[in-house]
Amino acid sequence: MGEKLNEHKEYIEDGNLVSEISGTWEAVTKDANGEAHIHTLHKHSKKLRPLPEEPNLDELLVRKAIPTIIRPTRRATPKHTEQEALIFGDAQVPFQDERAMNLALTAIRELMPNQVVFVGDMLDLPGLSRFQQRNEWQSATQGAIDYYHQFLAQVRANAPNADITVIAGNHEERMTNYVQRNAAEVLRLRRAGEHLSVLSIRNLVRFDDLDIRYVDGYPNGTYYLEPNLQLMHGTNVAKGGSNAAKYLEQERASTIYGHTHRLELAQRTYPTENGRYTVTAASPGALAKVDGSVPGFRYSVSEQGEVVKRAENWQQGLLQIHHEGLHHDITPIQFTERGMVLNGKRFDLPEAA
Repeated sequence: MGEKLNEHKEYIEDGNLVSEISGTWEAVTKDANGEAHIHTLHKHSKKLRPLPEEPNLDELLVRKAIPTIIRPTRRATPKHTEQEALIFGDAQVPFQDERAMNLALTAIRELMPNQVVFVGDMLDLPGLSRFQQRNEWQSATQGAIDYYHQFLAQVRANAPNADITVIAGNHEERMTNYVQRNAAEVLRLRRAGEHLSVLSIRNLVRFDDLDIRYVDGYPNGTYYLEPNLQLMHGTNVAKGGSNAAKYLEQERASTIYGHTHRLELAQRTYPTENGRYTVTAASPGALAKVDGSVPGFRYSVSEQGEVVKRAENWQQGLLQIHHEGLHHDITPIQFTERGMVLNGKRFDLPEAA
């Protein structure tokens, strides 16, 4: 929490001198010993400068995202008769599709779900990958971290009471793998008295400041909405939309996954002594661009160094899940050229430039 300097109306926060404070947003988190701590996120308009008294470990590779102004929604909170969750996947910032990101924020604002879950690869981190590098990737990491934090801050503002969870994907693991290969000694460095590694995604994106749960440990990191309803990033990359069928073969619980960039859903019903039970496998699709500009298997560049675009077999969208106990209903919602339809109402946004 900031330390106020009365005579100058300034605050010290995370090693920075911040002035012109216009308000705060508080989040309560618990440390490794189970003790509660109140974190205050200051809203400021300008004059952010580092204090020189101590070295800043955040600058070893990239710094933490700058705290973001949160504007809480003023919509009336809907009354849910059961738990409602919205699921999103694979934005791969800085290759996100702005229209898809804004449709996601609109869905969260309009439905105000009890839970919001992102199933991995929200960051791409191409400059930390093993791919042949492009000049613009070399300087993209910090901007992607700042953008991602700002997006999550708006998610929190659009659903201030929701339980928000982010699951790590293989692209988030690029941070750990890169530092392990090139500077293993600093990988686990922490500020004195703190439990988060300075270079961890959780620390850099400021998940704790926004009261957001982070499930790491890809590929095994899994989050459960119900005992028979699990969410993960996933590893399957089968062609032709058959990933859902593969998860139905592998898992005995309903499984929500990312990684494929496809809007998929399949079900399998098993007979029981008293009737039947049905298992579902589904993917929300992507929030990333789907025009061939995201580095991947079909990614190509011309002799002039320009990306050659071609539509991928990917879809953008979300999953809407209503669940209670062992019962859950999963509804895919696609983002098309006409926008999206939520509970019978169409929402549209202009195409991204």
